[in-house]
Amino acid sequence: MFFIQCLRLFLRSLTAECSHREIAAGIAGGVLLGLVPKENLLAVMLMIGISSIRLSLPALFFSTFLFSWIAISLDSVCSAIGEFLLMHQDLQPLWIWLYNQPIVPWTNFNNTIVLGSFVLGSVLVMPTYFAALPLVERYAPVVIQRMQKYRLATWLWGAEWAERVRSAI
Repeated sequence: MFFIQCLRLFLRSLTAECSHREIAAGIAGGVLLGLVPKENLLAVMLMIGISSIRLSLPALFFSTFLFSWIAISLDSVCSAIGEFLLMHQDLQPLWIWLYNQPIVPWTNFNNTIVLGSFVLGSVLVMPTYFAALPLVERYAPVVIQRMQKYRLATWLWGAEWAERVRSAI
């Protein structure tokens, strides 16, 4: 059942009623959100900020889910990035100032994995967008066309969605 929900989310992201740029933006936003650990204020603020931008929410949720699993294997890399930034002598006054602010400590920026994954995700947002855009432009119509041939589309989305897609083409 869990696999079917993931497949449904992925296919909805490709067939959603939004532009290819919005789908690519959803994928890129999901990279950032998926890499950041979720048990802090930083993840909540990112989710609110990214969700307020016009993008494909199914693509955002799918890529967040995917990159949350990938982030587990990147913990050592993120920890090294975070440790480098937190221990850098020139940045010490910034970290002290941030930690003394009222709400900022709840973001857990002083955790090496949180800071490193946020920085890594921020660096990967634009390359992911520009890599995903041509792929979505090329393969989304192919996936939609192939899905219409099978009863799987009716089963995954329900009869009203399959009928709407058929009538649109």
